[in-house]
Amino acid sequence: MFQGYSDETFEFFMAIRFNNNRPFFLENRDWYLRAVREPSLALAQELSDAVEALDPDLERRPNRVVSRINRDIRFSKDKSPYRDYIWLAFRRPGEERDTTLGVYFDISDSGASCGMGFYRENAGIMAGLRGRMDVAPEELLGLWWNVRDEFALFSRPNKRMKIPEQIPEELHPWYAARGFYVEKAIDDFDLIRSPALAEEVRHCFAKLTPMYRYILNFQPGGE
Repeated sequence: MFQGYSDETFEFFMAIRFNNNRPFFLENRDWYLRAVREPSLALAQELSDAVEALDPDLERRPNRVVSRINRDIRFSKDKSPYRDYIWLAFRRPGEERDTTLGVYFDISDSGASCGMGFYRENAGIMAGLRGRMDVAPEELLGLWWNVRDEFALFSRPNKRMKIPEQIPEELHPWYAARGFYVEKAIDDFDLIRSPALAEEVRHCFAKLTPMYRYILNFQPGGE
């Protein structure tokens, strides 16, 4: 059962940032397992029912949902072997993490967040979404208005994208997006250290459900 994260969690993230090397990690692997990995697996299990209600096709097995601490440094200029944060990614099995629509939670020493989206370009979804905005922009606008007080939109824009006149200005970042995510910051550390964090993330996923399902309609093959 998820009991919340602890001060040890945040202390580990800070420690691995300043001691990002294999000997330090191996010496402190029990610290990582106790303070980071195990509560993250428990949170993933606690969220399983909420994710199933959102989309039963999303991966919910905790060991597949919780990210690894190891970084893939093969093609990266940054050769730090470990992350100083962890995420829970609920997405459809077998699809690319950066391009498939899903919901997520992440945590670092600076706080946590929850949200939905995909960071890198999913041309099929975005083409379908733009096509629908062309004829019925009020649909996405209404969904966005329902969540914008709690969530912020982050997008990778196509700066050369021509935006039709009928698209409301508030939807311009959506229309020009290559990829996007809609995210809520969780900066209440007492909440993060509490079992109530699971309920907060459930609320996040429930709030995003109408928008998630709407955008899922534009995935090739639909829902």
